Amino acid sequence: MVRGYAGSGTKPKKRVTAALPFRRIRSLRTGQPDGFATICFTKFWERVAYYGLQAILILYLTEYLLVTRATDEIWLVAWISTVFEVKGQALASSITGGFLTLISIIPIVGGIITDRVLGPARAILVGGSIMAIGHLAMAYEPALILALTCIALGIGLFRGAIASQLGSLYDTDSRRVEGFQLYFLAVNLAGLAGPFVVGTIGEEAGWHWGFATSAFAMLVALSIYAFGHFDPAKARKVEVPAYAPSATLLSARKWPSNILLIAGVGLLAIPNFQLFNAYLLWVKKDFALLLFGQPIPVSWLVGMDAALSLCVLVASVPAWRALERHIGPVSSLTRASFGALFVCAGTCMLLAAALMGGGGKLTLLWCVAFQFLNAAGLAQILPAALAELGSKDNVKGSATSISGYFLGLFFAGLLSTVLAARFEALPITTFWSLHLGCAVAGAAMLLLAKKTADHFVRAQGQMG
Repeated sequence: MVRGYAGSGTKPKKRVTAALPFRRIRSLRTGQPDGFATICFTKFWERVAYYGLQAILILYLTEYLLVTRATDEIWLVAWISTVFEVKGQALASSITGGFLTLISIIPIVGGIITDRVLGPARAILVGGSIMAIGHLAMAYEPALILALTCIALGIGLFRGAIASQLGSLYDTDSRRVEGFQLYFLAVNLAGLAGPFVVGTIGEEAGWHWGFATSAFAMLVALSIYAFGHFDPAKARKVEVPAYAPSATLLSARKWPSNILLIAGVGLLAIPNFQLFNAYLLWVKKDFALLLFGQPIPVSWLVGMDAALSLCVLVASVPAWRALERHIGPVSSLTRASFGALFVCAGTCMLLAAALMGGGGKLTLLWCVAFQFLNAAGLAQILPAALAELGSKDNVKGSATSISGYFLGLFFAGLLSTVLAARFEALPITTFWSLHLGCAVAGAAMLLLAKKTADHFVRAQGQMG
């Protein structure tokens, strides 16, 4: 829902859209509209499948597939190895990083296809089906690249469509925010469950059993959505405010701030991308994987990241409310800049651990410190960035701005992949120093974005 500018003196026009007549499912007694439970449970199981795969992919490649099979036995892998001049760990990191990077950019195209061709419901069903095929195809080892491509294409259709469908269930902004908070809670719970369940099964019972578990989770997601899908008997019409006639295109003076914000978020996300790539390899090699004296799979660190993110997200809301009661409203860019300091501090932990290494196994406390600070920072940066890019100042330019956000993450994933491919060739202190440099540069860009945005606000005030 997009509202007109306050004080414009023009009443927004109305357009009529079909609401989503989901079957009434009372599984979640949250006071949310019909369809909420269907969407949240569908997203939860889809994320269990994805995060589980993500947790074991790099380990599967380095410890099994690329060891037991020649590259020419796996479709396209020999070509990747030749073109990019990588092999062994570097090849595994390139495949993993390429997959994560593809997931960052395909939703831009997927959103266009959803809006102009398929519609949200069909996009969810088609995208989910493609993902299920990809997860099942992981069982056939030569089809690795094809399987990962299917999963990425499915996510591209699924991700934006299901969020759009959730938003269409609400008539007011306040209820929509509450709904999305619960939605992201489901996502983070999946980020906790997926690596623990799929990661443990994959490392202990066998890699293909792990992939089979992810495929099962994706089929559960599709079944839930199909069961709770549209009920024609509940079809109804609702009026949704459209753009106010007086709304202007995004001011050219707003674009510099947006570009700096997108670039800054991308640079700050680079250390986080390594959580699923070279970071796991480094931890498995140089750290004592012990929890209360008991050995644990390295994939549990991905689950720990989700748990820490969940705790930080829950704590952030009352913390910011308490702060604002004392100092007044805090802008989204101020919150993002504050979060950038945490990301920089977390990356410092990695560099400090690298400097301490060389004499025995390192304690997992370094990992806990890094992942906590990184989670605390991103919990402020990412929501604040999307809030800023989708603000009223970006009306009619918000879709482009938000697409730029995903494009920034795409380039972040690309750069992190390049760095991961050099993991074994570079000294570990140099490797993490480069990541710290990226984080510091990102923090500087966010501060500059805030300064530029403040100048824009002052200019708007003088014009108005």
